Amino acid sequence: MPRFDYEISHRNRVGHERVHRYASDEPLEPGAVVLLEDGRYWLIDEVDESRATAKPARYRLSLDHPDGRSEVGAFRRFGPGSPRLGHAFTTVVDGEPISWAVVDERFARDDDGEPYLELVAERDFTEREGDLPDHELEHTLARRAEEELPEEATSLLDRADRLGQSVELVALEPGEVPDWDAGERFIDALVIEEVEDDLLEQCGVDPNADPRETWLAKVQDRLREDLRLFRADVDGDHDQIEEWDFRGGRVFAAIGGPSDESDPGSGYGWMCRLVDGEVLGAAGFVRVRKVELV
Repeated sequence: MPRFDYEISHRNRVGHERVHRYASDEPLEPGAVVLLEDGRYWLIDEVDESRATAKPARYRLSLDHPDGRSEVGAFRRFGPGSPRLGHAFTTVVDGEPISWAVVDERFARDDDGEPYLELVAERDFTEREGDLPDHELEHTLARRAEEELPEEATSLLDRADRLGQSVELVALEPGEVPDWDAGERFIDALVIEEVEDDLLEQCGVDPNADPRETWLAKVQDRLREDLRLFRADVDGDHDQIEEWDFRGGRVFAAIGGPSDESDPGSGYGWMCRLVDGEVLGAAGFVRVRKVELV
């Protein structure tokens, strides 16, 4: 079996170029999604023989209905379990599940020229045979026609679409309240081996220049401040974190771009770092990956 060796380069959060060696059984092409040793998914942007450049992997899911309607979702960060070609999922209409499958995967660019994967799903009608995929409500937030979806949610998603930005969402189950102390204890108990390279950079660590013995303290300080700011915002005026009630629970959301993920003053950055560092999970929040709101 042939082996293809590459040097993949990308710019980290502080603007420095990083180069990774990568081996593949298939030649890389623009639009390929790769998981590098920094623990993050990257989208191949350009390939020149054995050298490639990459950007943070994003995708956008569109639902193509049999009647010709198309519903376009918000940009999402790529992660484990993100949909790909052939992925099957269900949504619910009038209380009944309907089945979809991703039938096309296209390399595309947004209005700013940044790359992403455009995923197109079509109805596959397997629900008629009683053979439904797992109840993954993949794209419900993008279904603008659902009257019960709060106006605040549709407004946020429309704004994200218009600006070409990504959405980060977390939720609290009905009756649940945040356990802020548990989140702080989780930060205190972190060890550097549990912190991925990408989170290091999001927290302002430069692994190429900063002494390793300083990394953990920088990460903990950043996450503590993120948690404080996130809590103050959701308990206060919601200047950066939007919140709405839905079916007895509470949903929290922010929008932003790749550069915001390392911005200490960005609500989207707070959420990305606290989610990636599993701090919000420790505090009782659930990340909404496959949006389960319908």
